[in-house]
Amino acid sequence: MTGIIKIEITESVEELKQLLEQITDRNKARVQALYWLKIGAVETTEHIAVLLNCHRTTVSRWLTLYRQGGMPRLLEQRKSPGRPPSIPSDALESLKKELTEHEGFNS
Repeated sequence: MTGIIKIEITESVEELKQLLEQITDRNKARVQALYWLKIGAVETTEHIAVLLNCHRTTVSRWLTLYRQGGMPRLLEQRKSPGRPPSIPSDALESLKKELTEHEGFNS
C-alpha cells in the first residue's frame, strides 16, 4: 500500500504518553503523530494529516525531522529571523546618540 510509514520510534508508549501530557504548545501534534504510529492506530501520512487537520507534507516533514535527530530535533523551536529593520544600523546609532544628549531633539 502506498504511503505506509516506515519509521523506527525509539521512545516507548509510556514515554510518549508522558510527553503528550507535558507538552502544551504546537509540538503536541508532532508527538501525537508518533504516539499513533507507535501504537499502530495509523499507518499513513494521509491518515495522520486528516486526524490532525494539517497537510500530509507537514506530517512528512515532522517524520523527516524525527529521523534526522530524534525527539530533540522534532521538538526544536526554530525562530524566524524576521523582517530586516528599515532604518540602517548606523543611522539608528546616531539617533540614539542624539537622544541621550541634553541638547538633542525638542520632542
